[in-house]
Amino acid sequence: MAQVGKLFNSVPYIVRDQECVYTDIPEVEEVINDFLSNYMLKIDNLVNVYSNNRDDQTNFHIKVNGNMPEESICVDLNHGNFDITFEEYKEIKTKSSKVNSLMFIEEFKHREENDLVKSFEYMIGCDGKKLFCSILKEKFNIYKPNSKAYLNRLNLLEKKDLVLEVAQSFNISIEDLYIQLNPNIIKQVCKDLHLTYKRLAAEIGYKPDTINKSASTGKISEQLKKAIEMYLENLRLKDEIKEFTIMKNTLNKILS
Repeated sequence: MAQVGKLFNSVPYIVRDQECVYTDIPEVEEVINDFLSNYMLKIDNLVNVYSNNRDDQTNFHIKVNGNMPEESICVDLNHGNFDITFEEYKEIKTKSSKVNSLMFIEEFKHREENDLVKSFEYMIGCDGKKLFCSILKEKFNIYKPNSKAYLNRLNLLEKKDLVLEVAQSFNISIEDLYIQLNPNIIKQVCKDLHLTYKRLAAEIGYKPDTINKSASTGKISEQLKKAIEMYLENLRLKDEIKEFTIMKNTLNKILS
């Protein structure tokens, strides 16, 4: 599932496969307005709307705050038929002192955000006030290509907006977590990959003095940061190709 926009400027619109054709937001809003009016609900009652856009008949699954009838309905509008199912949103927001990482995991499971489920299971904790990175210091190799920490960090960065949305619903801060996920990239890369500043400079085509100064001051330009990130991604791809070659050779030996 992926969010492709917001209905009524606030309600998340989530589709099963954003590569397939899905109903435009204005048309969805027309369907939802009809649904709301039938059940005397307001836009404020909407939590989110899911669209199963692979089927011949578009299905909208609506999560709402408010009492709903037990059976699903089918709304017949002038421009087509839309099968609508719904569920009543169960409020799981509690006092912040009782919120833990398992509550985030359950929410992401419900949203079918399996990558975030794995990331939280592997490296995220919650103390009731904030999220933090819970992996051991010796395993905090977030810039070592193809490590679990590296791949999960990229996922957490890519889906920061979604993490923030869920965290805000629990009144939990994510600021400390994303500070941890963005340390001094030069120092951390050299630590994780066992490189000297001079070696890193040579790998990315920078002068050693520039790397030394940026590392010590913490003032790292976006250009330098992107150069390091591209270097790391190239290392990751090389590792994948190497693993694939080994598997291919092993398979050839078995079949020969």
